[in-house]
Amino acid sequence: MVILKNIKKVQNDISADYYVEGTEPKGFMRVRTSDGEIIEHENARYGYSHVKNELLRLAKMENPPTEKTVFWY
Repeated sequence: MVILKNIKKVQNDISADYYVEGTEPKGFMRVRTSDGEIIEHENARYGYSHVKNELLRLAKMENPPTEKTVFWY
């Protein structure tokens, strides 16, 4: 599971803080929506591919939520 917080969508990118398994340390990712390229990433940990995929999915929404929990199996 990963928890996305402070999700922010601007014209050409979407970003969020993230917590893998809901714990510290906090990570941060910013993704360019036009091509899916990660343009900023801090504290890379496992599970960050789920962060990228969810941010790109949320970017398609007009008003994405500010917080989201993503489960994986």
